[in-house]
Amino acid sequence: MSISKKSILGEIINTNPEVVSVLASAGLHCIGCHVSAYESLEDGCKSHGMKDKDIDDLVNKANKKIEEYDSLEKISFTKNAINELNERMKKTSSSFVRIVAKFGGEFDFEVAKEISINEIEVKREVSVLMEPRIERMLRGVEIDYNKKLNDFNAKRVESKKERKNKIKKIKKK
Repeated sequence: MSISKKSILGEIINTNPEVVSVLASAGLHCIGCHVSAYESLEDGCKSHGMKDKDIDDLVNKANKKIEEYDSLEKISFTKNAINELNERMKKTSSSFVRIVAKFGGEFDFEVAKEISINEIEVKREVSVLMEPRIERMLRGVEIDYNKKLNDFNAKRVESKKERKNKIKKIKKK
């Protein structure tokens, strides 16, 4: 879903959190701004002194970032992570794992028996529940479980496009 100059800043940030860095690099630090709930991207940019061409460039950059995230695979799990999550679900007779955002940009897992309002189910290696915004944030991420640390960790993996480009470069050599 692309954005336009007329898109409301709060909606952009909520539905496409990946563009926050693009907006911030242009001087728009909209996340904490109370005006973002009703102000358009164009109005926000103009209030920061941006010209029409700069606004158009920003919209293009933001839409490229959205396209990049759209091409990423949904969250995935290693065997170790799947085993740990399945153990947790067995202990509580739960059907789902819920990913919840914690303070400081971290995430945690809770077992859940049902889907809450505003959650989506992402069926991957396990049935995972999360808010659509969190699903966007975790696109292209692989979750692993480290038994020694008794903790999960995450890393961003290459997109299909990045892998294809690497293969093309290798073949050219």
